[in-house]
Amino acid sequence: MRVRFVLLALFLLAGACTGSAARVVPSASPAPIPPSLSPSLSGGPPLYLDVVAATDPSKDGTDAANDQTYLDGMRLAVQALDDKGGVGGRPLQLRLHDDGGDLDRSTKAIGSLLDSGATAILYVGSGPALSPLRERFAQAGTPVVLLGGDLYTSRRMFPQVFQTTIPWEWQAKVIAKYLVTDRKAKDVVFVGSGPEASAAAASTGRWLEYWGGSLAGSYLTPPAGVSPPSKPASDADAAIVFGTPYDTHAELASLMSGAPRPRISGGESLLAPVEGFDQPPAGTTACYTYTWAGWAQPIRRVGDFTASFEASAGHPPDGLEQEGYDAIQALAYALDRDGLEGGRSLASALEGIHDTAFSGFPITLGPDDHLFLPRDELGLFAVPGPNERLDPWQSSLVEFWRPVMRTFTYDGQRDDILDQDRPVFFPGWRKNQPGPYYWESRYGIVSKPKDPLH
Repeated sequence: MRVRFVLLALFLLAGACTGSAARVVPSASPAPIPPSLSPSLSGGPPLYLDVVAATDPSKDGTDAANDQTYLDGMRLAVQALDDKGGVGGRPLQLRLHDDGGDLDRSTKAIGSLLDSGATAILYVGSGPALSPLRERFAQAGTPVVLLGGDLYTSRRMFPQVFQTTIPWEWQAKVIAKYLVTDRKAKDVVFVGSGPEASAAAASTGRWLEYWGGSLAGSYLTPPAGVSPPSKPASDADAAIVFGTPYDTHAELASLMSGAPRPRISGGESLLAPVEGFDQPPAGTTACYTYTWAGWAQPIRRVGDFTASFEASAGHPPDGLEQEGYDAIQALAYALDRDGLEGGRSLASALEGIHDTAFSGFPITLGPDDHLFLPRDELGLFAVPGPNERLDPWQSSLVEFWRPVMRTFTYDGQRDDILDQDRPVFFPGWRKNQPGPYYWESRYGIVSKPKDPLH
């Protein structure tokens, strides 16, 4: 089982007043999207894409819940592709391999797939599971798509890895800038879980210093060789949470169980709702692209994805389903162009994807760029206040997040949204004009830094 965050009240909250734990609510989550039942197509036997993940909720618990958001997106993509004739006329099928959320099992399962000549591998989990297989991947040439993990921040990417997760290095830059320059946080702590937490903490510290702040301490599970925190996490001005969706929600619940309560910020995993936890408190922020399906329905391609997902699953997407969907779509796109050859040819075809949008942000890959999502068009989503006006389409959602529009700018004032999407937010904007001011957007949070909540 992947490392679970341990709620050590003494560790996190020493010196804080006692308080009740966050209210736990029963799950109302609908069933996941079932596997595609599309009939066999006439072009030959199925094309199998092998997926290594925690797939059995009855045995894998929170690990399976963490991975389900990606698997739901994958299944929808397979369904959509098969409904349109498959890939090269052949139906596409996912072949699931349950790793139980255990890194060693993940490594062994992926190694076995390399030995069997898999066309492509999708792995949902922590990046370090891939590192021992680097030489074997180089020999086989098989591409692997990493979802939910990050090898970029630790500088351990290798040529066969394509990563859908936004590198923490990039997320930390956005989060640190907001906390230090916008919220004026002086004491910031890092609370992280899992094998990637140590590298993430180091990156966070560097970005806090870059923006003029400092890291007051890191609380890591499992413990790592870091400097002792200078104060309890609950006494900090702000806390940055890191880990899987379950881990980040557990960390947040622990930080919120006492007093005082720091401002909370985190990465993309905080956007995925988790059974048994309430939505984070108002003012909490999480980093992602503005094309996130949990909010961006007015963008046509995102709205189309949302409608398709809801028709299949019975509920709108509310986590990171787009990453699973786009991973399958990108592999299918590349397979179609490499003549279904797979291996090195498929990796080269993936590198040929340029400015191609499937469900969200356009994907551009290349020989030196194996990252699905961008570095520059990132910003923060925030949980709105209790009396805050929501955007028109949000009334049907279970959880609410809204983009803080001033974080989606290149200079703190003018937005850096793609030209093709700007008219959605700024109807009066015309091509070749400067980027409009963020406060002119008709959607999202457009308040200025004096806003006490955002």
